[in-house]
Amino acid sequence: MHLFTLYTVMKKFLTSIVIIFVTFSASSQTVVSGSVFNKNAKEPLSFSTVSVKNHNSGDFISGTITDEEGRFVISALPRGEYNLDFSFVGFKSEKRHIVVGSLNNVLDVGKIYLEESVTNLQEVAVTGRRQEIASALDIKTYSSENFIANSGGSVLDMMKSLPGVTIDQESKIILRGSDKVAVLVDGKQSSLTGFGTQQGLDNIPASMIESIEIINNPSAKYDASGMAGIVNIKFKESRNKRLNGDIGFVTGIGALSKRKEDLPTGMSSYTGNMRYTPSVNLNYKMEKLNIFLQSYLIQQKRLPNNEFSTRSYSTGDIVESQVAENRTQNHYNVKLGFDWNPTPDHTFTFFGLYDYEWHTDTTRIWYFQNYNYKDPIRKWSFNESEGTGFSNLTLQHKYKFIQPGHEINSQFAFTKGWEDESYNLYQDGPQPNYPVIHTDKTHVVAPEYVYLLTTDYTKPLPFGRIDMGIQGRLRHMPITYTMSKNPNNTALIYNYGDWSKWDERLSGVYLNLVSEFQWVDIEAGLRGEYASVKYNFAPNQYFTDDAYDYFDLFPNIRFTFKSKQNRFSLFFNRRIDRPGEDILRIFPKYDDPELLKIGNPSLRPQYTWNIETAYKHTWDTGSIFAAVYLKNTDSYYTRIYIQDPDNSEITIKAYDNLGRATNKGVELALDQLIAKTWNVSLNTNIYRNTIFAHDGIIYFPRENKYHIEKQSDTPWYVKLNNRCRLPKDFTVELNGVYFSPKNIGQGRELSRGGVDLGIKRVFTKNNLELNLSFTDIFNTMGIVQEINGEGFNVLYQNFYETQAFLLGIKYKF
Repeated sequence: MHLFTLYTVMKKFLTSIVIIFVTFSASSQTVVSGSVFNKNAKEPLSFSTVSVKNHNSGDFISGTITDEEGRFVISALPRGEYNLDFSFVGFKSEKRHIVVGSLNNVLDVGKIYLEESVTNLQEVAVTGRRQEIASALDIKTYSSENFIANSGGSVLDMMKSLPGVTIDQESKIILRGSDKVAVLVDGKQSSLTGFGTQQGLDNIPASMIESIEIINNPSAKYDASGMAGIVNIKFKESRNKRLNGDIGFVTGIGALSKRKEDLPTGMSSYTGNMRYTPSVNLNYKMEKLNIFLQSYLIQQKRLPNNEFSTRSYSTGDIVESQVAENRTQNHYNVKLGFDWNPTPDHTFTFFGLYDYEWHTDTTRIWYFQNYNYKDPIRKWSFNESEGTGFSNLTLQHKYKFIQPGHEINSQFAFTKGWEDESYNLYQDGPQPNYPVIHTDKTHVVAPEYVYLLTTDYTKPLPFGRIDMGIQGRLRHMPITYTMSKNPNNTALIYNYGDWSKWDERLSGVYLNLVSEFQWVDIEAGLRGEYASVKYNFAPNQYFTDDAYDYFDLFPNIRFTFKSKQNRFSLFFNRRIDRPGEDILRIFPKYDDPELLKIGNPSLRPQYTWNIETAYKHTWDTGSIFAAVYLKNTDSYYTRIYIQDPDNSEITIKAYDNLGRATNKGVELALDQLIAKTWNVSLNTNIYRNTIFAHDGIIYFPRENKYHIEKQSDTPWYVKLNNRCRLPKDFTVELNGVYFSPKNIGQGRELSRGGVDLGIKRVFTKNNLELNLSFTDIFNTMGIVQEINGEGFNVLYQNFYETQAFLLGIKYKF
């Protein structure tokens, strides 16, 4: 649709919405705009005088004159109360009272009419306050510069230090006990993170990041996915000069020690793992053109999984095994594009993004029964080679109307992703110095095609702003799966067919109003989304084609009551978590030959509604934050462990919808400047998870009934962060974290904790930085879980690589 045609349609829509929501008002940031007119002639009063005075003292703060169209713009007003005085020779002066706050970027006071007569006019009070509550309770922003203990690692490493954030054993972000977190890049869905999912976070260097935002209660402006909240990763932006940017290099060594000795398989787990990460961020800014380049390379050895399993069967037998995934990895990423401003009101951005990651995992898995380590009962090993990546083209357009803050932003993006995985499973070996015959082999090729179109419209109002927009997204994944197996003795005992096709279509529209008075803020929004899903398979005896569609509404509302040092907010929102193709996929994954991981194509979305109250009190040297929240989830889904009814040696790990679950808790955060150079922050979260009793069926390899009793527990964690500034531009950071035991799907996860250390030195007028970090100093962050299945119990001890010593250098120019 042509830009101005779209604007006309949205303007009509806006008019009707304003009538409906006339009781809502809002404010803006530090820019105040408007226009001055002759009341009788209805014509602009060019070169009228606009003065800004302090509301209490009457002191002159700033001023300007209107242009030929009677418009004015006043920038850089600090927070506070002001009077705007409008005057013109021969006309009666007019005043407006405003309160500049922090919820909006622009406050537009609309049209100001000056009369030639001497009739007294009543004063009209227009309030618009920007308070710290926007950043303190709604969106919590953390600068990467302030978290140095993990600055040499990935974005995921840095998030481990953030208040309110935890990371699980599969490198997923947990907010308040849930991993259903949507991840955005610069406020938008991106192929870098799997379009809102949590893919690839451990492959983005922290050195490329400007800040991270945590949004526990997203508004309708955001996609409805992400039941637990949203994490928004902001990449570094250019500064206003010709050539600028930074170059960096990080090197280090991981897995410095072993928490548990390897089982005697003849193939030890990786230790002393070296890594190298060069990065570059360049911008060349001209009058109307800005060219940017971002790129990084990761080359490393890793131990992403080192799981010791001890299975205890009802027969009395005990079987032990170890899966140590020794990984060699290379990852390349480059982003190249430009911003073009042909006119002051049009900005075009075009960029291409290419990402490629390749790794091999090798391990040997021997099974020892009843503590007999000399004669393993079974011998397996595997070699996995996997390449993943994507290429992306994005075109963005921003149109700025005459009124400051009044704009429309559009984006079209096309992404082609790919996953190419070859998995070779051997029996009795491989033996050193001997040729090896492949016992079993699987090969998955999973390309993904994504088309994304969004349009967002923002209109400042006399008392705030209105946001609205539309979105469309199409995802298509045609997958091929081939396998070859030894006919005499194989682990690949099921035939799932050799192809599948998954299609998802999503369209959405939203409206969000932000209102702000001197003592209260109101935000209300509504988002509507329609989705359709189709999943087709090659004919097989286990699964059949599936298709469904649905339309849902997702409201949000927030009330904030505030004074100079206190903020109290009430939140409500409804959100959704849609199962992605990765947990629907019918083709199995054999990280352990006797642990079969498989998806469930019958899985359906889960929904949650959230209620929260939050309070923040600030003082000169610190602040305290407290929140009480309740999340109710319907059609809750999680992993289920069952024993293969046709092969007792195999445990099946699948997903299923369990019914209802609740999560309620309390979050506390304290930030205090102890001395001029020493800052301490403390964060804790105590929550109670309840999974209600459920009887279900897994239809693989045939009908398997299972029962889950009602489960409740109250886990908690605490984080302590110390940051000290020392002489000669040194900064030292020491972080500690402890996680209490907690219940999981069919068992319990034991407690764990760790300590991280970071040191930063700044040289040459802040242009050169040296970072030294030591994560998980005592190697205590491994995860231990106890699983209780029907006829068996399992102890999982995953002592994967958490300990690393890193040295990084970065030069800014």
